[in-house]
Formats: sequence, C-alpha cells, structure tokens
Amino acid sequence: MMTLTETRSEPRPNRRKGAFLRNLRRFHAWVGLSGAAFGLLFGLTGFLMSHRSVMKIEAGAVEEHKVQIELDRPPASIEELASGLAARFQVPLSRLRWRVQAPRPARFGGQQVTAAPQWMVMVSGHAHFARATYLPGNRTVDLERSDANLVETLERLHKSDGGQAGWILLVDCFAGGLVFLTLSGTLLWTRLAGPRLLSVGLALSGGLAAVLIASRAW
Repeated sequence: MMTLTETRSEPRPNRRKGAFLRNLRRFHAWVGLSGAAFGLLFGLTGFLMSHRSVMKIEAGAVEEHKVQIELDRPPASIEELASGLAARFQVPLSRLRWRVQAPRPARFGGQQVTAAPQWMVMVSGHAHFARATYLPGNRTVDLERSDANLVETLERLHKSDGGQAGWILLVDCFAGGLVFLTLSGTLLWTRLAGPRLLSVGLALSGGLAAVLIASRAW
C-alpha cells in the first residue's frame, strides 16, 4: 500500500517577509561594520568634549605663529594674492577662501577715522590652518598660522572644521548610515524581538528623555 504524504509549503507572503528581514539584517550588519571606525572616532571625541571640564581632560591646544611675508609687487586683486600664496606654499587653490573687508569707522588718537579695507585669505585644514591679512598697496602680507595638537585635530574632525570636500562627503555618508541603522534596527526589533507597542514606548521614552534633558539648557 502506498501512502501519500502532504507537503505544506510556506505561504508566499511569509516567504517574502522572511527574505526581506534576512536581507535587512545583512545590510544592517554591513552598514554598521563599514561605519565602525567613524563611530569610534565620533564617540571618543564626543566623550572628550562632553567631559573635559568635569574629568580634567587635557583640552586641545593650538600653537600660533605670526610672520610677515614680502611680495615682489603689490597684487592687483585679491584673486591674484590668493593665487600667489597658494603657489608659494604649495597649497591647492581650492582649499583657499578669501573675502574683502570693507572700510569701517574706527578711532585713532581720539579722532574718528575710517580704517582702510583689508584683503583676507584663509586656508583651512584639520591640523593646520592659516589666515593672511593684506592692506592694498603694501608690499608685505601678515600671516597667522595655527598648528593644532592631536586632541584639537580630532575635535576639529568631529566638527568638520576646515574639512575638505572628501571628508565632508564621508561624514554625510556616516550620518546617512546612522539614519539607516536607526530605522532598520527599529524595524528588525519590532519584527523579531518584541511587541510593537513596547517598541513604540521605548522609542518615545528615549526621545522624551532627550528633550527634557536638553530643555534644561535652553
């Protein structure tokens, strides 16, 4: 006698749901691993900035140097000045920013005078940054260079101070990854770890605690 055994296949919606959750877990793990270095950097620097005063952590320091540079001839425009400084110090022109400070009223010897316009050229960086100040018509430029120590450099990286386009793009990718990890982690938790009502309560409680603590400093 032959016996036929019935095989029950999993319903198609359940198979699709299971495949979606498996792929979501994979992407969640890959994104978290790719951003682990950035998470470590931002976590450590955030801890340093939050507890430096309480734990007496050595703060970042900046060493400043002031020099005067002689020019071959007065530049005709601020763009020419920026190009000359970039070539002299072998810095890409794209890293320089410049602006003209218009004449402004000032007092000199008890008299009301009008200060001369100034050309300001800045080069930004995480560890080294400088500012050049020039009075049109002069043959010299005042240069102020600042060198940050390791702690200050890490903090500037955290805040993207003086960041180049590549670093800003990486930070934006990390921020987008955090958004994805938050949303995917919440979805995975609600689908796999517990009831939805509990997940909503946890999320609202965390957000409410953040608002209440932050509001005390407003």
